[in-house]
Amino acid sequence: MGAVHLPRSMTSEIIISGIHVDLTESLKDVVNEKVRKLFRHDKKIIRIRVSLEMSKNKAHTDEFIAHGHVEIGGPDLEARAATGDLYKSIDAMVEKLDRQLTESLKIVKEKRKH
Repeated sequence: MGAVHLPRSMTSEIIISGIHVDLTESLKDVVNEKVRKLFRHDKKIIRIRVSLEMSKNKAHTDEFIAHGHVEIGGPDLEARAATGDLYKSIDAMVEKLDRQLTESLKIVKEKRKH
């Protein structure tokens, strides 16, 4: 019997949580759309966890923190970004994870060559 290939949505998942942030459907859609781009790098991504948090910093202004955790076949990857805008924090966190995934794939390819 041949291998059964499941659609990407059934083999990996994105988990979104919020701390002092209301997770509206539109916010969840934005996070899903941005994070889903990370799956183009590696077929071995098991799960991506995104935590969104609002906190007060020392200047008593709101600070939005986006924390991403990618579970892959090797060591897990983590990235964190904090800005005054939630959407900028999400973008920065996804960019950091994107760079980490790119770097880890380069390392794997280098090992295969030698």
